[in-house]
Amino acid sequence: ISHNRKRVFSSHQATILLFLHGNLIPSSFIIIIHSNLSLTMTAATALSQDQLRDILSRSLSPDAAARQHAENALLASQTAPGHCITVLRLVASNEAADGPVRQAAAVHFKNMVKKGWAPNSGGAHGDDHDADAEFRKHAVPAQDRDVIKNHLVELMCTVPPQIQVQLGESISLIAASDFPSQWDNLLPDLISRLDNRDWSVVNGVLVTANSIFKRFRYVQRSDALYKDILYVLHRFQEPLTELFKAINAQLDAFTAGNNVAELRPRLAALRTICRIFYSLNYQDLPEYFEDHMEEWMAGFAKHLEYVNPHLEDNDEENEPG
Repeated sequence: ISHNRKRVFSSHQATILLFLHGNLIPSSFIIIIHSNLSLTMTAATALSQDQLRDILSRSLSPDAAARQHAENALLASQTAPGHCITVLRLVASNEAADGPVRQAAAVHFKNMVKKGWAPNSGGAHGDDHDADAEFRKHAVPAQDRDVIKNHLVELMCTVPPQIQVQLGESISLIAASDFPSQWDNLLPDLISRLDNRDWSVVNGVLVTANSIFKRFRYVQRSDALYKDILYVLHRFQEPLTELFKAINAQLDAFTAGNNVAELRPRLAALRTICRIFYSLNYQDLPEYFEDHMEEWMAGFAKHLEYVNPHLEDNDEENEPG
């Protein structure tokens, strides 16, 4: 079979797609098999960063065939050791031309985590055997996992907001299975960035923390649940309270100066902080928050009375009905 060509071989039991485009996949074809037969597949082959960039570029093509070939290539390589790390290196790229590709890489990484970090971590339902088989098909290699967890928060804090959202969701997906018992540096990594001067970083950290702690609202009370809540409270309750107080203290100054650019990210942070407060107090009222109730209630009362015409949306319907 010559370069830049594809052939599809079909039978009543199997369809085998062989695809080779230039040097995209080193030394082998990408083989995607849909079959009821028991077939032995070749181990996934890792891509270089340049190869991955090219494939992700093709995944954005308006041509459906090109997109399908790219998706097949990604599927064939995603379980190769080091593939996730290469994807994150591309996400971290600062080359201006890589903007759409970086976004595609971040989405690809999130989808790999969703399907391949833990069985049913993406919320799949159905037969356990089928679910396990699907997980093995997409499983993130064990040797990549510690590297990912040690660097993912730092990376999230250095990328543009639209990419930050994807990495924040990826952190939440991993945390659903690994936090806190298998990811004890996650909370310290998040907390250390709450005093960052870049409010996109602060808001990214808060949104991520909110998505992690939200599960405290929806699970049945148990010793294991309270153990996890206490773990979070002992580390997060004080920095959260200090941030809440600091933003409240800044509101008056920025409101008086009509500094909308400074107000918007702070108000967004307050909104997320209130959601985190709700999650941490949902099961029971922790002693720390009981002791600091005056600061929190004074802040909430201030928010209920806060009015700033410069932040009002004239197109928003305020009338009931």
